[in-house]
Amino acid sequence: MGHRALLAYRRDDISCRNDTDHRDDTDSSDSADAGTDTEPNSDPTFDLHRSHWGGASFGLARRISAETPFASDTSFGVTPDPVATDLSLAEIVAERLDFLHHEAFFRVGDDYETTPFHVLWFGLETDSDRVERSETVGHGALLEARPWGVEPQPNAGDDYLRGWFRGTKAAVGEMVDHGAVTPEEATDYLSARVESWGDDREVILPE
Repeated sequence: MGHRALLAYRRDDISCRNDTDHRDDTDSSDSADAGTDTEPNSDPTFDLHRSHWGGASFGLARRISAETPFASDTSFGVTPDPVATDLSLAEIVAERLDFLHHEAFFRVGDDYETTPFHVLWFGLETDSDRVERSETVGHGALLEARPWGVEPQPNAGDDYLRGWFRGTKAAVGEMVDHGAVTPEEATDYLSARVESWGDDREVILPE
């Protein structure tokens, strides 16, 4: 099954990209002018890339650089051809990121500084008898990860996070089954709990 990861590379002057057709493979609309804006954009946009094994231990956070922008010298390298281009981070999180099937997310700056994120899915169908199906795209939270070897210094809580989150979802599922909260309220509750757990870490939620 792999350790699938999604990566958002900031578009500003990324000179090491392959000279490839950057059209969205799921959208046939004209994108010939993508990346040629003459006016500065206060909201950065990103090119979206995949890695089949990049979610393993957040190893890509230590391997992406100006010299190796796609970590092609590793066994968990990034596919150079983007799956979509010129997207805002909000669009990626709300419309592109599958919170169930992606194990990790990485935001890559124009200086190749890479920030890894845990991908936390809010789906409750395995935790609640009253929830038959949950959306997977745009339904969850990104929480900044601090794996070993990546600055700032790692927190032992990273090893604890996934167990904590599974337990929290199980408790929320029981609340839904007992009618204490609706599935919509459960999503709001999970969002608040992740933000609280994250404390000084960056948390990104779909808008």
